[in-house]
Amino acid sequence: MSTRVKQITRAAVLAAAFALGAGATVHAQSAPTPLSTAGDMRAALRRLGEGRDVEIVLANGKSYRGQLGAVGEDTVLLTRIAGKELYDVLIDLDEVTAVELRVRSN
Repeated sequence: MSTRVKQITRAAVLAAAFALGAGATVHAQSAPTPLSTAGDMRAALRRLGEGRDVEIVLANGKSYRGQLGAVGEDTVLLTRIAGKELYDVLIDLDEVTAVELRVRSN
């Protein structure tokens, strides 16, 4: 499978997970920007916006929970890492397999 097909598949899975998981919380808190299956992981992360609490799962199974930072062309910065508050993580976008979006409900 080519890298482009993998990126499109990841974006589709991310959008589907977000749609299924956030359906009950939409009434409590309006999502600032909806995700769609169009585009790639970089575009999806940029639409979420900096400062969002997320958990990023990598292809090797490791995951990082923290605040979404700057999203570059090939990397994404994750700050305020849970359990490692003094560290930031720069992640290669090709290694991201899933993004869990944390949404609070009242």
